[in-house]
Amino acid sequence: MIDALLSIKPQHVKNIKSGAKTVELRVKPLNLPVDSRLWIYTTLPVGEIGLHAQIDFIDSSTPEKIWSMHGKNICISREDFDRYTDGRERVTAIGLKNVNVLERGVSLDSIRQQVGRFNPPQFFLKIAPGSALRKVLSSFI
Repeated sequence: MIDALLSIKPQHVKNIKSGAKTVELRVKPLNLPVDSRLWIYTTLPVGEIGLHAQIDFIDSSTPEKIWSMHGKNICISREDFDRYTDGRERVTAIGLKNVNVLERGVSLDSIRQQVGRFNPPQFFLKIAPGSALRKVLSSFI
């Protein structure tokens, strides 16, 4: 299984945890196979990895088609969607399944203590097998 780290804003992570948000929206294509494990890094002020999920599907299409197919599961308003996707010919919807909330999140400081120099990804980061980050996260599976 491929593991990757995805940075998401706190309000969206809250909606993923509650089950209201089952689709993550990105303006860039995501080159990962279905069933990959996504570790979710909640951006500051939270600053921790607190859950992981599997990729259910990846759809790349025009913003209009993505909104039509997945808008109700993205958990943002149409106005926010239009602002985020403005000027984009294609956007990507990432379906999330098997969401697993960790009992205790892994803080950014803790990751840096165990891994060394680490900065959360702007988009996403494939986690290499055998890497220090993979070893840290594997203890939470």
